Amino acid sequence: MMGKRSYEFSRRGMLAGLAATGAAAGTLGLSATANARSFPVFGKVVDEQPFARLEELGPGIWGVVSTPLNPDGSFNPAAIATLCNGGIIAGDEKVVAIDGSFQPAGAAWLAAQALKLTGRPVTDVIVTHFHADHTGGLAGYQQGAEGPDIIATAKTNQLIFDRYAGPKQTPEGSSFARSAIRPVMPTHIITDETSIISMNLGGRTIRLHPLKGHTPSDLAVHVEDEPVIFAGDLVWAGLFHNYVDAIPSHLTTSARQLLTDPKQTIVTGHGAIASTGDLGNYLNLLDLVEEKARASYTAGKTPAEGAAGFKVPASLGTWQLFNPRYYETAFEAWRRELAGETS
Repeated sequence: MMGKRSYEFSRRGMLAGLAATGAAAGTLGLSATANARSFPVFGKVVDEQPFARLEELGPGIWGVVSTPLNPDGSFNPAAIATLCNGGIIAGDEKVVAIDGSFQPAGAAWLAAQALKLTGRPVTDVIVTHFHADHTGGLAGYQQGAEGPDIIATAKTNQLIFDRYAGPKQTPEGSSFARSAIRPVMPTHIITDETSIISMNLGGRTIRLHPLKGHTPSDLAVHVEDEPVIFAGDLVWAGLFHNYVDAIPSHLTTSARQLLTDPKQTIVTGHGAIASTGDLGNYLNLLDLVEEKARASYTAGKTPAEGAAGFKVPASLGTWQLFNPRYYETAFEAWRRELAGETS
């Protein structure tokens, strides 16, 4: 356990930071060909806002589907409240929220929904990884100076600090400017990142699986008594994966591990909630990216050159681009790994 460290959160600063990175109004490089609000509904919709909807997936389990685009494919400015998926898992004693959204408004909405649906406030927040769209809004769960326990791995805690709170420089190509993010730091740190951790919510147990691949440290959350997995950004649906901090071979391994049981419901990090049986093409797409990126690297091409010739075949379905450079980002991630720059 660590003491709570808070950093002031400025909405004006956030928007200025987004603008500085080309991420506002443009926005976030979102492709005008995508239409995230057309994601099919999986569960019963219990609340819908311009930025997200909340779907009931089982007794005491709800999944967030962020809806960042308007029906015409243009960016919906309200979407910066969430930007990522997440959810709520309720037991008799604890109410857990998954991830913190990009803005406090997104987390505050989810906290209000938890109180409305369960009659109790959020007691714990599980952070699946460090990226700002999953951690930037954690302050929204706080009530005054107090708030729920925020659970993250030691590596994720360090990366949140390094990228958004500490003195180090934000890496080139990061989607978010340092000035835009002032996160609430995790309060409960998982130091063993090799073992599955059971968490008793009172009449319900969830299992936290430390993995990696989307980032150097990812957490997936399994509900033991219902076939539901919160996969974080290890699994996307309908949107092409963001490889910006990925270790590609581990991403594929972790995704396969999460998608073994066709009866599971997967709350993805971005895109629709789906059954494992409907996500086979996600694994096929990861394999295709690896095949083409390896061939490009062997041929001595730059990631940009390799990505220029890449196309997702119709046989794999529709995988829209959150950002027009995501193919190049994927090829660059594979270049790093093949060159021995990641592990």
